[in-house]
Amino acid sequence: MLAPTATQTTVWPISGDVPDLQAIVWAQAATIKNNEALLDAYQQVLNDAQAIPPATGNVTNSPSPGTTLSVSGVVGIIKIGSTVAATGIPANTIIVAQVSGTAGGAGTYTISNPGTSSAAQATFTPGGGNPPWPAAQDAADLMLICQDQTAIIRNQTALLQQYQDLLNVSATTPPPSGP
Repeated sequence: MLAPTATQTTVWPISGDVPDLQAIVWAQAATIKNNEALLDAYQQVLNDAQAIPPATGNVTNSPSPGTTLSVSGVVGIIKIGSTVAATGIPANTIIVAQVSGTAGGAGTYTISNPGTSSAAQATFTPGGGNPPWPAAQDAADLMLICQDQTAIIRNQTALLQQYQDLLNVSATTPPPSGP
């Protein structure tokens, strides 16, 4: 029995309740941990949805070797700071600037290391993390999510403190004597 009835006058919790209260605390801790994993999973989905996928295209250095890269047949969007992977392009080479062409598409780019690529297929992997996010229209929804998460954390913290207080009282207060 975890709660006194109306006719009982004993102090609650009684020492016999400690195992039940501990079980409740552990169950609550498991629930909190499970919710944390769920929130982390939702955050990862949001991060993945906002990530810029790699772009591809055909590249040629002109002149060769050189830091000017002509790109054609672009699929996706080439972002400044993207890492370039292609035959004839040194490892860890990044797009420094776009000189001409369609923004993020076919055109001429400056790269950080001289390359010797000639009609090679390239992959442009965005660097520097995800694009600016959240978008302005997401601000109100994100504010509500933050407020809800803060309220949940406060409630869980208060609940755990109450359980801890009850366990401390139950563990230190001797049971009443007599009928």
